[in-house]
Amino acid sequence: MSDNHGNDTAESFKDFCKTIAALRHPVTGCPWDLEQTHASLRRYMIEEAYEAAEVMDPVDPKKLCEELGDVLLQVVLNSQLAKDEGTFTVDDVINGINQKMRRRHPHVFGDKDTDTSQHSREASAIRAKWEEIKASEARAKGQKPSGKPGVFDHLKPGSMSPASQLAVAIGKTAKNIAFDWDTSKAVFDQFQSEVKELKDEIDSGRDKAKIYEEMGDVMFSLSQLCRHLDVDPEICAMDGNKKFLKRFQNLEQIAKAESIDVTTAGTAKLEELWLKAKKFEAKRK
Repeated sequence: MSDNHGNDTAESFKDFCKTIAALRHPVTGCPWDLEQTHASLRRYMIEEAYEAAEVMDPVDPKKLCEELGDVLLQVVLNSQLAKDEGTFTVDDVINGINQKMRRRHPHVFGDKDTDTSQHSREASAIRAKWEEIKASEARAKGQKPSGKPGVFDHLKPGSMSPASQLAVAIGKTAKNIAFDWDTSKAVFDQFQSEVKELKDEIDSGRDKAKIYEEMGDVMFSLSQLCRHLDVDPEICAMDGNKKFLKRFQNLEQIAKAESIDVTTAGTAKLEELWLKAKKFEAKRK
């Protein structure tokens, strides 16, 4: 049964790769697909990943299945583009990640007769081993700048990664060299200090560039507070967006029942409806 399932999966994936290859055929392919580059596809990779994450909590199996297909499309399309350019293939992508997963999970795939596979299966020990293997891989690849590498050289400001997650990665690296706050309260105090500095600049209204800079400090310190509270800032922000949109949907339902047009109701009436929506949510909890 499992062997047949494996064969079905292999055939399905092979057929999908043929579909994407046909879209990239230089003569009979799709003009849009043919004009794409890795650079032009970046936005779609990010958008599809976010859309998949959106339906993971609460999970919607049907939508998640569809969104994972869109993510897979980006993987295969970029791989086909690379194949067309002669740089790598989707087989290289699969083999590479398969080898990496086996290499980074010695507690699962290690030699049963060695201590490698017998070390603690506690999450903290596994994570420490993961980081150790990652560092070893980087050394093996010769990923070293001239001279002694800087503490944060492995991080890339301005990358396509969400800024809040990069901020968390910076904070974790700083913690490794004891350049971190001791408690979440200390981080919260720092956050409040940054908010005050931002408020002072806003109140003065003199320098927009300075306001921009202080806003960056606020967002960075907020990400560090999330890290100390073991909260993913990107997921938290996403859930905050969902909460607002859901509450406004409730507001619209209340407005409809009261024959109110939300587009012309005005600020005062919308605030009143917003409070009613909050009370409605509280009752449902």
